[in-house]
Amino acid sequence: MRPVSSRTKTALMFGIVLAAIVATIAILVTPPDEKLGTMVRFVMFHGAATWVNMATFTLAGVFGIAYLLGHKGAQSWGESMRWVSLPLWTINSILGLLSMQMIWGGILWTEPRLGMTFGVLGGAMVIFAAQMLFNAPKVTAALDVLLAGTLWTLILVLPNLFHPDSPIFQSGNWAYIGGFLGMVAGVGIATACIVTLVARRAVAE
Repeated sequence: MRPVSSRTKTALMFGIVLAAIVATIAILVTPPDEKLGTMVRFVMFHGAATWVNMATFTLAGVFGIAYLLGHKGAQSWGESMRWVSLPLWTINSILGLLSMQMIWGGILWTEPRLGMTFGVLGGAMVIFAAQMLFNAPKVTAALDVLLAGTLWTLILVLPNLFHPDSPIFQSGNWAYIGGFLGMVAGVGIATACIVTLVARRAVAE
């Protein structure tokens, strides 16, 4: 894989800005909710960013498998996914706590998904520390696979106690569904551009 050229870097930076505009428009055009008011935009953005974050953890695991199977080019992409996943999950964890505080008036520590959030955050920090302290890419790749598998196992097994699954899509209201998908697209495109910049930079170095 070739290092990123100046033209490609400019295009990726433009993509990040464009994606941020898309996400902002999607947030602003989302109508207030009957119960949550404009706060629904904050909650929806948190959900959209979490979707993208789950994808980055999953892809880190996929690239980890590819690297363990001998595809050396997968290493830089897996590491890039790892570098992006941790700060994004940290931000999403904070957004989740703020959502609980503002909507329900307190942090629901008994919510199983909240425990999962901190568990995944801890696992990501361990993998990041292992990468920084030890030069063992196969170990960190295997840990990426383990974390991705754990994440999806917890998502499928743990119940949602305080709100229904997929409330936006269950609403059938395309004003919300469209806004949410716009947020996912905006955050996803920006994240993809950042991942590419990090991965190609690693090659250049």
